[in-house]
Amino acid sequence: MSEWQIDEPQLLELNTVLQRADDVLVHNCLTRTAQESKLFPVLPYLDLVMIDSYYRYPELLRKVASRITPEAIGHRAREVSTTLTRLTTWATLNYYLNGRGLLIRNGLLRPEDNLEDLWFMVDFHQRMVRAYQRSGAHQWSLDAWDVSQSHEERTLQVLEADAFELDDRLRRSVARFLATATQYNFLIHCESRSGLAASGPYSLGGRRLLHTRDFLNMTECGLAWMDGVGRGLPYANLTLTLITDGVGIDVTDWATPYTTPEHYQDAIIGVGLYTSDALCDRYVPVGMDSARELSDFLDAIVEGCAAGTRELYGRFAEMGFDQMVEAGMSTYLRAPVDATIMAGVYSQAEWDIVDDRTRRLWPIYSEEFSMDAYVDHFAAMVGERGAASDYYLHPVSYAMWRRGGATAPLPTPGRNAHLVPGWVLTGDDYPRRVNPNGETDIKGSWNLGAKQGRYAFACGRLTERQLNEKAAEFDSPLFEQRWSGIDEATVKYRYREEPVEEVYRYSQEHSRLLRGCGAGLRRADIDRIRAEAGDRPWHEVAERGAPQEAEA
Repeated sequence: MSEWQIDEPQLLELNTVLQRADDVLVHNCLTRTAQESKLFPVLPYLDLVMIDSYYRYPELLRKVASRITPEAIGHRAREVSTTLTRLTTWATLNYYLNGRGLLIRNGLLRPEDNLEDLWFMVDFHQRMVRAYQRSGAHQWSLDAWDVSQSHEERTLQVLEADAFELDDRLRRSVARFLATATQYNFLIHCESRSGLAASGPYSLGGRRLLHTRDFLNMTECGLAWMDGVGRGLPYANLTLTLITDGVGIDVTDWATPYTTPEHYQDAIIGVGLYTSDALCDRYVPVGMDSARELSDFLDAIVEGCAAGTRELYGRFAEMGFDQMVEAGMSTYLRAPVDATIMAGVYSQAEWDIVDDRTRRLWPIYSEEFSMDAYVDHFAAMVGERGAASDYYLHPVSYAMWRRGGATAPLPTPGRNAHLVPGWVLTGDDYPRRVNPNGETDIKGSWNLGAKQGRYAFACGRLTERQLNEKAAEFDSPLFEQRWSGIDEATVKYRYREEPVEEVYRYSQEHSRLLRGCGAGLRRADIDRIRAEAGDRPWHEVAERGAPQEAEA
């Protein structure tokens, strides 16, 4: 095992990240989440998967890092919709940290234990997320007031230009798709949001905003119960682009969009649909030759979702409690799975297992205990085991107390961060890694049936071997040195230079309106191009209203 030692700058950086992660977690827990289900034991699987993540993630991600850098993962995730979303990149670190917190509060761990793992996880996450969120330049959405901008201008220009304005028929299709696909995806992921994501909002001028909605793992994927489900759906991942007028949009660190007003469908004026995944480097338009084709395609997806929903309810009805817990754990544990796909080291067997060290705590985490363990110790922080100094005020809970009128008793001095003690700098002995012998220390069991089906990607349905072969063959000029450093700050001053023109034209290759236009476009140019193609500019759509249903 490594003889790695932490130094003081690393310790200070580590504790700063731990505290900020705590602030973000508590804010989202107290303001915008719900963790209950009438079908699945959500809280037991939520607590247990965090513990499992603590034992599993360091070795999984070390294997990834031996093949591909965290920065390269972030750059690839930024270009397309993968299962590495705003939520799951957050989760890649925070499920691990939450597992650490649960084990510390259970008396099974000290804050300094497995410190090399902790440093590795924080360093990997920061490098990946800062590359992924390069355009917005915020590591946490909360620090941007829940503005979660990931995409580059060259991508957004295509999404803006190619979107179709809604007539009555397309509006109905979009509304049905949003409702049906959301509920279907929620069910796929055991009543969780693990397969739903969003980015944005992005300004289109006036009162107009663009944001994206991702629906992931919609058919055969790494979730074993999806074998044969959704066969009528051609793609596992779909991204809906929505242009709205007069709607406020927030997108949190958990990739959840919130709108003001809440019911905003009538304010949608434009829509587009794309597929992409970890083996793509750009969005691929689907059903985008005309507004009528898009409406037909969305209607067909709705029917496929409805059929998949019926089949899933039948499969879940046959599961016992332990199997439902394991299924829920699987949807969360797989947060960083696309990193292993990008690295070409994906193995289904590594994900279909519950570590024996987690399994020993199984009898404790009933629905009653799990609710208290999660709500009391991650949100309200009322438990003594998570207490800080008597003088401590948690910044989030104190802010809510203050804004609530400062009349109730002060919040308890709880803290989720479990900072690493400075005593480690004096040579205090502590274990470096939770798995000192690497992967051989990970042993476990699995009660769910083995996966038998294939994996749906934009390039087809692949076996595990084919999946890793495709990953090994993956090549894109977007991630080569000549283009990878072309960010928006570069474009601002160098848009006339040939490498910038090249990367824009490459991003425009699948566009129905911007193909070959290059880097010099402004919004007035997009408006002109839309008008020349017979599509109204978005400011005209907002000013004059949408047309009636198009003639057949």
